[in-house]
Amino acid sequence: MKVWIDITNAPHVHFFKGVIRELEKAGHEVLLTTREFDGLTGILDMYGFDYYVVGKHGGATLEGKLLASSERMYRLSKLIIEEKPDLALYKHSAEAPRVAFGLQIPSIGFVDNETAIGQNKLILPYTRLLLFPKAIDAYELFRSGADPNGMRPVNGFSELAHLYGFRPEARVLRELGLRKNSYIVMRTEPIKANYFNGPEKSVLEDVIPLLSEIPIVLFPRTKEQRERFERFDNVIMPEKPVDSLSLLYYARLMIGAGGTMNREAIALGTPTISTYPGRLLAVTRWLIEKGVKFHSTDPVKVARMAERMMEMNGSYRAYIRSVVSGFENPMDVILSEIEAYEESGAFRTLKIEEASEAGDLGGYVGLNEGRNEEE
Repeated sequence: MKVWIDITNAPHVHFFKGVIRELEKAGHEVLLTTREFDGLTGILDMYGFDYYVVGKHGGATLEGKLLASSERMYRLSKLIIEEKPDLALYKHSAEAPRVAFGLQIPSIGFVDNETAIGQNKLILPYTRLLLFPKAIDAYELFRSGADPNGMRPVNGFSELAHLYGFRPEARVLRELGLRKNSYIVMRTEPIKANYFNGPEKSVLEDVIPLLSEIPIVLFPRTKEQRERFERFDNVIMPEKPVDSLSLLYYARLMIGAGGTMNREAIALGTPTISTYPGRLLAVTRWLIEKGVKFHSTDPVKVARMAERMMEMNGSYRAYIRSVVSGFENPMDVILSEIEAYEESGAFRTLKIEEASEAGDLGGYVGLNEGRNEEE
């Protein structure tokens, strides 16, 4: 069977790397497509994957996004018509679902950001099987066009899949001149994302002066963000892709204004603080409720919590890992669904009424309940 995987964002390489390796081991042919954006090709090269580069990111403007997405969908269509895959697989790709739907290729999509409504409306109505974290209220996905009978909640979060085959390597520390458990990792806000509407100034700019005694490895998303942090003496900003998972594993703490690296840190058992300035994702709220994550945009509160987390580092790491060990890995779910489709030509989803009786709804809520709450 030929499986087409569309990778449109840097974290998606880590999400799909285990799926790719396991499909190849099982004798399947894997067709990878990507786009020019955020060092994607460099990360794919790092893992030795073969791929097609189709299109690019459209930037921060609506006009740029529309034109780039339209061009990419056209070019993807021509490639996929020629390649004729049996199944499409993607995570938050706006083009792959529509190409697959138009060519009647069955698809599996994973979505974990219910706030990206514009993007979700281009994905959910065209996805045959939608996988999503159980933490998300499924009504949020229904409103963007998801098929209630083509959904499967996952009792976990996407970054658990990133740990496939992971073995920490200290080489990245030597490259950056760091020692184990002696530094903090930080990640700036996703200012180019269509769902982000926060300020240009990062919360981290006011946090760093309060933590001036410890080295900080910071990952900016844009050239402009990089320039804003060059004034800090204790900040290191890597110039090329690095082994970020090992960096997070050996870090004393992670402080991030985004989502992916925060959740990767939690998957690794590293204490984590979120400083995202907008509406929190359901997954973020869920992890906070589980006690494995702290959130604040107040620099003083963030610095105080950072000091506290660093003081109780060992015991808190043990607690995080004990909680995370009970979660479901999305990679296992994806491989299970692909196996089911190969064997029977159908996925393992249940109809809403059947799932409700079996207690397998996960994040589902009744439609009337959701509407009443909104009203």
